[in-house]
Amino acid sequence: MKDKTFKLVMLLFAFLIVIMTYPLVFRITTHIPGFFSTDESYSVLWNAWFLKFSLAHKLSITKTNLIAYPFGMNTSPLAYIFFAVNYILAILTTPVLTYNLQILMNLFLVAVFNYLLVYFLTNNRLCGIFSGIIFAFCPYIFVRAWQHLGETYLWMMPMVLLGVFILRENPSKKIKTFCVLGLVLTTLNFNVVHYMIVALTTFIAYLLFSYLAHRKRRKKNISNKDRKHLKNVFIVSLLALLVVVPQFYPIVKGTVLSKGTTPSAFNSYRRPFDDLFTQSAKPLSYVLPAAMHPVFGNFTKWFIGSPLYGVSYTEHTLYLGWIPLIFAFIAWKKWRKRKKAKAKKQETISTGNENFYIGFFVLLAIVAWLFSQPPYFTFPYFKIYMPSFFMYKLLPMFRAYCRFGVVVMLAVSILAGFGLKFFLGKFRRTTTKIIVTGLLSGLVLFEFWNYPPFKVIDVTKYHTVYNWLKSQEGDFVVAEYPLDVDSPNEYYKLRQIIHEKKIINATLPGSPANKIAKTIWKLSAPKTAGILRWMKVKYVLVHLGSYEKSNDMEIVNELRKVKTKRLPGLRLIKSFDDVDVYEVRAKAIEPIKND
Repeated sequence: MKDKTFKLVMLLFAFLIVIMTYPLVFRITTHIPGFFSTDESYSVLWNAWFLKFSLAHKLSITKTNLIAYPFGMNTSPLAYIFFAVNYILAILTTPVLTYNLQILMNLFLVAVFNYLLVYFLTNNRLCGIFSGIIFAFCPYIFVRAWQHLGETYLWMMPMVLLGVFILRENPSKKIKTFCVLGLVLTTLNFNVVHYMIVALTTFIAYLLFSYLAHRKRRKKNISNKDRKHLKNVFIVSLLALLVVVPQFYPIVKGTVLSKGTTPSAFNSYRRPFDDLFTQSAKPLSYVLPAAMHPVFGNFTKWFIGSPLYGVSYTEHTLYLGWIPLIFAFIAWKKWRKRKKAKAKKQETISTGNENFYIGFFVLLAIVAWLFSQPPYFTFPYFKIYMPSFFMYKLLPMFRAYCRFGVVVMLAVSILAGFGLKFFLGKFRRTTTKIIVTGLLSGLVLFEFWNYPPFKVIDVTKYHTVYNWLKSQEGDFVVAEYPLDVDSPNEYYKLRQIIHEKKIINATLPGSPANKIAKTIWKLSAPKTAGILRWMKVKYVLVHLGSYEKSNDMEIVNELRKVKTKRLPGLRLIKSFDDVDVYEVRAKAIEPIKND
């Protein structure tokens, strides 16, 4: 009967995923989740294609010159398990399916593990379903699905906590193995590693305080249980660390060696300190509905860009939902009432456990909220420093501390599960409890709704120039203009999947390839064609529409020259609507020397 119930719960979550991501499941081979400003997801599609293409052509998967030609780029993975998942899927499926299967599976596992966690804590399946819905379908996860595939790997958090909590009651080898596995799998998303370091440190401190309190009150049985639990948490954490040391060693090494480098968005080991201010949670980030909500979103849009909300549609979408907050408050109020009445002396072990876990998640919500704040708040005569200020000194590769909002969301979802349990205690009939839970879950889903318009992108539609380019025989190099010198143009990379030719585009700022790109961004300059020839470029694709979208005067002036179709050293050979194709005809020149 229990197995049948669990299967029904999984079917419910799967059905809700189909509804909440509509129409993705029905266009799973042609569309990916995305919205108007999405481009980072294109890089994931390119990586999936690159892995399969490299295997088929016996090319290296750690360094490639398919992009940023002729210098190439380092493609060695940092997150090995994440790389392995993508590699296997890339070989077995298409780039689009590689992306979508992970998105859908991550949503499903977030719901399932949060359900299992809350069911374990409350012994109530309805509470587990309620909490699973809150966490799996919160706006934070959707905006990540539309932009950052890796950031949808969040199910490891409830998985680890579930293992650690079961370990308190059942410290068997099987449970210890489960805990180690969960901790190792957090490396699927290095931000989750960051979150869990904070969450487990908070839990260990909370557990240590509980141990000292029980010891002081001479509750030997409970204090011994706390002591053994502390010991087991330490052991599984140490074992997990030993397993992942080979993965973290190059990261630690890179962080140490990067001390003399300039912090930037493209420096994997050292991000700008100022980003901690712009990418931190703001007062209204947690309480205003997502800007993408079809009913309430327009109200939130008024605040985007203000100090009260933040500048980003994605990073500052931390809405917790008023229904979850109300039920989390019910749990907190019940917990406070019990503490004030000192009811623990008369409570059962089950109720004592409830107090223990509610107290922890209240603390975790507060700690995570503090971590999501800017490095410090400045007042006329003093500053108040927040945890991110100190964490940046240890881990300068992290900059978006507002993402700790998802840990707040996790804590709120679990507290809401407890709150629902206390609320359902007012009803006697099971049918009534099911109806109430269904209605409340429906209200939560409405709070978190995100369409219309649909948040999917058809990546099978592309310019006909790429079909023509693919039909050209030979191994040659292509340059696409406007040249991407400030940051890699992920769209150019995406279309390499179609034509499969080497490109000089997608250079990283500060790299040798990028330094060359900055010297040839003006296609009308007399020297440009010669340098392109030295780089073995055969065709130049000029996207006139992309030039026209710019408000930069230098680019506007460049567009005027490009529109004359008389570019030195280049011969116009083809025109496709708003894309002109030129052939490079200049003689080779001496290569530019890098500083």
